Amino acid sequence: MRHENSRILFAYWERIRSGRQAPRREEIEPSDIRHLLGDTFILDVSDSLRTISYRLAGTRLCAAYGKELKGMGFLVPWDEMECFEISRMLTKVYRDFQPHVLCSLGKTASGKFVKFETIFLPLQPVSNGNFRILGISTPTKTPYWLGAEPITSTTVRSIRPIADLKITVNNNVSIAPEYGSDGHPDNSQLTGNDDQQAAEAIRKVAHLTVHDGGKP
Repeated sequence: MRHENSRILFAYWERIRSGRQAPRREEIEPSDIRHLLGDTFILDVSDSLRTISYRLAGTRLCAAYGKELKGMGFLVPWDEMECFEISRMLTKVYRDFQPHVLCSLGKTASGKFVKFETIFLPLQPVSNGNFRILGISTPTKTPYWLGAEPITSTTVRSIRPIADLKITVNNNVSIAPEYGSDGHPDNSQLTGNDDQQAAEAIRKVAHLTVHDGGKP
């Protein structure tokens, strides 16, 4: 995890779960993370309906997509070929209680690009048998047009588990290593800032890197 917001939310989740596999939804106090709420979301996973949808979504996140995300399917803006990998990752989050980080590129209709870091943190199942996932999605750098020109599609750059990670936020941050446990590098960040390089990267066919990890 590279973004400070990701590290802060992970540290908060780690604290409130208190050694358990995951905290309960009602243990999350919005006032504790009020400065993160604009980018934070909760997903609702229904096994019976076989759906993954936004239960809640922050205002900045909705503005980035130019619409209210509550109730919308999480997989809607993703490339069809990548939906399987994302669903597989989310299954590990809510069934195996394994947090993950996803790095992606958001694209507008006019061809502008923005890089996002998104983390997914499991919550305890709710009484109706559905699963919930807490997360935050933050641009690595916020372009001037974000919020004015909506993102229409998103493409995965990398998926990796967050494993054996201890974090303190105040001037003593320990983050995930640059290399996964299998020795392969994390390619979640693109080098350079120009849109042409991003465009070339998003056209790659074999671009996906997946590292397997052991109430409102």
